[in-house]
Amino acid sequence: MTDQKVIPLRGSRAPVADVGPALKRARPRSKPKPKRESWTAEKKRTFLTTLAATCNVSAAVRSISMSESAVYALRQRSPEFRAEWQAALREGYAKLEMAMLERAIHGTQKPVFHLGKEIGQVTEYPDRIALTLLTAHREAVTGETGGRMTPTDPEEVRRRILDKLDEMNARLTRKDDGEGQ
Repeated sequence: MTDQKVIPLRGSRAPVADVGPALKRARPRSKPKPKRESWTAEKKRTFLTTLAATCNVSAAVRSISMSESAVYALRQRSPEFRAEWQAALREGYAKLEMAMLERAIHGTQKPVFHLGKEIGQVTEYPDRIALTLLTAHREAVTGETGGRMTPTDPEEVRRRILDKLDEMNARLTRKDDGEGQ
């Protein structure tokens, strides 16, 4: 018999012959790294549809079983996907706005309780939401921004700034004139 050392296998009581230093150096191959998360047309469509429905990137990512970093990386490198992402968010926010507008117009039914028993319902109207939506719709319909400037035409922005400065200067002049008398 050769002078091989016998070592038991892990978890086993049966002895195994020592196979020598050459095989000890050989390490088991590690699992291959998973391939980069791949995008398919179906995954993009599902992501964008879910994003439009929820306005929630995390929920849209979960719907396609990919990582958020993969989604943001694609948005970074693909102008087309970035534009589709923005379109999906615009659609989602439009749906959300319509739902909030519906609630502001028609209210929501809330139960009324007395002594632990439901005795009726009352319709609640969320005034704060209604005012916010009215402001947004006024801007969309009339083009008024409620004092906020939308920098589209540089000359228009410049004119508005100068008008605002003139208005402020006139107020200060009136205040100074009142104090001097």
